Amino acid sequence: MDLRKWKIFLSVVDHGNFTRAGEELGYTQSGITQMMKSVEQEVGFPLFHKGHHGVSLTAAGEELLPAIRNLLSADECLNQEISFLKGAKKGTLKIGTYVSCSIHWIPEIIQEFQKEYPEILFDIMEGGEAELADWLENHKVDIGFTSYHLNKTYEFIHVFNDPMYAVFPKGHPFSQYDVIPIEWYQDVPFVVSDYTYGNDVRRILKEADVRPDIKYTTSNDFTVISMVEHNLGITILPSLVLRGLSGNFEKRPLTPACHRDLGMAVSSVKTMSPAMKIFIKYAREYLLD
Repeated sequence: MDLRKWKIFLSVVDHGNFTRAGEELGYTQSGITQMMKSVEQEVGFPLFHKGHHGVSLTAAGEELLPAIRNLLSADECLNQEISFLKGAKKGTLKIGTYVSCSIHWIPEIIQEFQKEYPEILFDIMEGGEAELADWLENHKVDIGFTSYHLNKTYEFIHVFNDPMYAVFPKGHPFSQYDVIPIEWYQDVPFVVSDYTYGNDVRRILKEADVRPDIKYTTSNDFTVISMVEHNLGITILPSLVLRGLSGNFEKRPLTPACHRDLGMAVSSVKTMSPAMKIFIKYAREYLLD
């Protein structure tokens, strides 16, 4: 089995386009097309639907995708083991992370890490809870910077309890109070990102049996802040998102106090590559310092 072709296959899947995959990997569109035809001939069934705006996987291709990601993840781990045993210490780490973690944590951790391991490369993807869980399960990322959630298949390494805050526009009636009872969110206009099952804000409100009037949902916490500044509603956000920010909003602690359990998640601690093990060690030292 030619792993090079499967790597190209994954690039086509991730880009949804032969041309963009070719540009990334240094192949022509016709070269990518021929290689994917060769792969389809080898497996004995079509893998791609072709459309006006790119390509998408067939049902059979979707079934095959997790196994291909597992195969290439194992190949990367093997190559890293060989590299580290030779003293070369090369490889690639795929990191999935919240935007807030990628802004406040990831650059400094990588900066320290690459002082000793300059030939370890990084591929960083930003997403929400549901996306990160899916990326870990399907080996699309090696390590996820995420919050802890019950009933997930990944293994979780705790590093930080991140307090949650009430966030509202300047001049809002909440401004006169030092702390905000969570029950005050009942039926109030509310702005939130990713209000899906397992979302930390949703979990906190559900535990308090509080149902705000959800006016707007978005995929980005910083968009939520902007909407709050424009008096479109109030929200609840973690301290890491709010770190270093100022504007037409205020924040107050919630009562009872709430937090999200932040840390790193991996598919399996037992099968981590050498680069994963070292990076997690660096990350914990940085975050717990």
